[in-house]
Amino acid sequence: MRRSLRLCNKRKTNVVPLDLQIEILNRLPAKSLVRFLVVSNSWQEIIRSNSFIRSFPFRSLTQAQPLRFLLALHDKDDQTGRLSCSFFSSSSSSLSSSSTSISTTFLSKITFPLRCRASYRSYYVNGLMNIGEIICNPCTGKTISLPRDKRPAFSTRFFGYDPVNNQYKVLCITPHRLSTQHDFQKIKFVTFQVFTLGAKPKSWRFIDCDIPHRTWSNGLCIDGSVYYIAYTGAVTMSLMRFDLNSEKFHIFARVSEEMKAFCYLENGSRTLINYHGKVATAIQTSYEPPTIDLFIFEAGKQDYKEKSFDNLPQLHLRVKSVINRAGDDIIFAPHHSRSVATVIHHDLKGASFKMMKFEVDVKGDWFTESNCFVDYVESLMLL
Repeated sequence: MRRSLRLCNKRKTNVVPLDLQIEILNRLPAKSLVRFLVVSNSWQEIIRSNSFIRSFPFRSLTQAQPLRFLLALHDKDDQTGRLSCSFFSSSSSSLSSSSTSISTTFLSKITFPLRCRASYRSYYVNGLMNIGEIICNPCTGKTISLPRDKRPAFSTRFFGYDPVNNQYKVLCITPHRLSTQHDFQKIKFVTFQVFTLGAKPKSWRFIDCDIPHRTWSNGLCIDGSVYYIAYTGAVTMSLMRFDLNSEKFHIFARVSEEMKAFCYLENGSRTLINYHGKVATAIQTSYEPPTIDLFIFEAGKQDYKEKSFDNLPQLHLRVKSVINRAGDDIIFAPHHSRSVATVIHHDLKGASFKMMKFEVDVKGDWFTESNCFVDYVESLMLL
């Protein structure tokens, strides 16, 4: 940057070099860049370029900044029936302090279409979130609706990011002949569709899958692949891998009998987590006392129990676990929290637990669900 400034002064020109403009814009927050789209055609061209959008989210991951949380609070208007979601961000630097509260910054609030159902899972990947019928940017509040189709209500969706092609994709899996409640494990006829954000025409594409299976868990995106647990036989469960680049399905690992035993129980966890770059799941194996077992998956093998946590606070709730990229802390967050948005911070070095409360600017018990995500980064997609 200094070299560009020297050249600018030496030439005695009012024109700022292109590389300097890009460097300046790259240091600004996403909300400012949205406003600067109207400054000039050249700035709009820079900000909307694929190379600029692609590199922007990774600033916070490469500049040794503290881990950032993304907090999503869902609300429903009883009069109109509309759903809305308010987004807050927070730095994890407060985890190491003596405080039991985490300060937050309001990002945006979005309102869902009336056709959206609250039962849809929320997926956050690389700056964007898929909630029901929409894909949204929590930072800018911009949204797009997924194309309509005739999928039954029991279809399952997964959201992922392909870093090779800089593409976001939604995978939709739909069983067409459902089994009865007592015959759930049998594999039936299933169709697979993919929607690519930004592709034309804006529509779902049918893709082939030569591995019959039915989904069981939620999804997790790591390094360009979406993972989820599925029934691959009458009583066989496997961890499936969907490569977002090639759009091919693979059986990544087998589910052990030990873990499968918990899958059938009420406290079986359907949440997959990123554990040091590996797919894992945290299952609450006991409520009295509260105990959580952490199972890890490796390619071509079956899962194994990595560790257990048996001194957790009494939550009376299912929990999910997320591991930050530094690997020094584990965050446990309740699936639902009606009055207070909380997480439980476990320091691996000190082997201690601390319950943390997010400080949000809301009045009373107004939100119906809270969800917490880690490794939040700003994105310029969907401007």
